[in-house]
Amino acid sequence: MQISESFLRIIKKPVIKFILIITLYDILIFSLFLVINPNILDWLFDDKYVINNELIYYVDFRPGYPPIGKLPYTFLYKVFGNAESIVLYNLIMTNLTLIILYKLLKEVTSRRKAIILTSIVALQPVLIWSTIFSTHADTVALFWLILTIYYIKAKNPLGVGLSAALGFLTKIYNAILMIPAFVLFKGRERVVLVSSFITIIILMSAPYLSLDPLMYITTYLHHLSRGPSESIFALLDGYYSHTGFPHPTFEAMIYAWQFNAIYTPSNIDHFNYAWNYPQLRYISSTLQIFFLLLFSILLSKMRHEIEVLKTTSLAALSYFVFSAFWNPPISLPTFILVTLTTLDVKTLYQVLILACFMIIDLIHAAIWIPGSPIDICVGLLVVTISRALLISTALYITTKIMR
Repeated sequence: MQISESFLRIIKKPVIKFILIITLYDILIFSLFLVINPNILDWLFDDKYVINNELIYYVDFRPGYPPIGKLPYTFLYKVFGNAESIVLYNLIMTNLTLIILYKLLKEVTSRRKAIILTSIVALQPVLIWSTIFSTHADTVALFWLILTIYYIKAKNPLGVGLSAALGFLTKIYNAILMIPAFVLFKGRERVVLVSSFITIIILMSAPYLSLDPLMYITTYLHHLSRGPSESIFALLDGYYSHTGFPHPTFEAMIYAWQFNAIYTPSNIDHFNYAWNYPQLRYISSTLQIFFLLLFSILLSKMRHEIEVLKTTSLAALSYFVFSAFWNPPISLPTFILVTLTTLDVKTLYQVLILACFMIIDLIHAAIWIPGSPIDICVGLLVVTISRALLISTALYITTKIMR
């Protein structure tokens, strides 16, 4: 009897409860993976080609992601050669993301609301899909994004610089958080922020820069030739295709400008796209820059942690909202950013907003399932307009409360 009571007292401790919940979540997600049994190794065609031909990434072959976003998957495939190791790695990164998110939310809102919102994010369909299906950097990049935001809220310039740099070396979009952080910090803190960011990037990039600097640098620059996709700008330009169709292998084995010289841009090839209306590209970029700078400047006037958190999230959200590039994985950072920007909204309304986002994401993902009854053009039109209206509604409610 005494042993049972002692055990119950231990179980009731918040830390133990959290560990048990995370463990249960992991068991459910991994069980789902085992039931579905997806052959995710088929998506490692780059890794198979590089390993079988004894090539070196960023020297002989340019992958689509920076080192931290690519090499862990290559390592797991080379050492273990199975899908389970990749899913476990994704699951670990998802766990870390949820833990940091919960800690962040608990520091600015009630424990009850933090639990509700973290649970909703954990059940987000795209996050579950990325954990059990993806061999790309999306779950890893999400961790660095939320960690960087956490350090911005905590006003820790060293933490921001390190996490933003590691995020940039995972997926490029993480670097955008350096702009609001640079505005927020002053004097010596700003020096620490920038120097830590640059130092980590140089140290991590040094091996590849010493072997072939041009090939490595174009890992970050070759995305500039990519076209729009699955966004309002893509639909206006007449592009209704997906971003994930395989690019020609030889593209990754030569410099980006060499590829552009021999492969004529086309309005049907996403990897080397010719815009029908080039002004759309500039409108997209202008809106991104304007709102990113606007919210970053407003951040300098914020004093309270929750204001810093919401304004930082708005700055990052504007980058994604006005991007010409979208696909289901982009919903991962967007979903969390919407969660953070609507913290002042009543819990019930916030849950309804996030539930609507989930439905839109499910429809978006269903468009690309082979044999789907949803027409691609109609589906993308419905999804993009619905998402734009929902984000506008969420931002309107948020700004009204902020007044």
